[in-house]
Amino acid sequence: MNVKNGKDNKLIVWDIDGTLIHCGSCGRNALNTTFKEMYNIERAFDNAKIGGSCDGVIVDEILSYYNLPKNEIINIKEKYSQILNVTLVEYDNNIVLPGIVNILEFINNSDSLYNALSTSNFKIGAKEKLEANDLERFFEAGGYGDSVTNKTEVLFNAIESAEKVYGKEFRKENIFVIGDTVHDIKSAEGLRVKSIAVATGYSQYEELEKAKPDYSFKDFKEYEKLIEIINK
Repeated sequence: MNVKNGKDNKLIVWDIDGTLIHCGSCGRNALNTTFKEMYNIERAFDNAKIGGSCDGVIVDEILSYYNLPKNEIINIKEKYSQILNVTLVEYDNNIVLPGIVNILEFINNSDSLYNALSTSNFKIGAKEKLEANDLERFFEAGGYGDSVTNKTEVLFNAIESAEKVYGKEFRKENIFVIGDTVHDIKSAEGLRVKSIAVATGYSQYEELEKAKPDYSFKDFKEYEKLIEIINK
């Protein structure tokens, strides 16, 4: 457990895809391959509503659509993890986005700033993506998309996890949610914490601005600007 001694503790909660890293459709492709290899189902993802959904919800929809038993989820996750690992290695454009490592290292070395995850990914999928990009070392706490329905629930679990792991309570005004979609902004709004939108994913900057985040960036190339916000 990484316990720090800063007085005004702040929690920085990160989305993964399009925010920390870019790995294209690796997750989607890995899940499609999982259903192909396990059940000989082609393009299973085509029969699930993806936008903003958590992985657990998406897979549950696929299982229902094909009348597969729900207890198969354990085997699916295990197979998916193996396939995702290979998919990430083979994908040439799997990258950490600009400025991210600088920001994460600053937070990690601070006496009062803490990192956490809030992602729609399965926990096992999040782990594979972070490890493939040498980012797992920055995250001890998080909320994941295994058994919840939306990003607000994921965020709630992320904050709860961080307070347990770090042994700290974080005031709402000291919690910042960083993400590349409107769903991230809305989750922060739902829990009355601060939102920082970044247009490094599939959402355009103008679309994010319409959702009225507390702060917005086109990218984090000039990472000092974000550090100034979370550290003041």
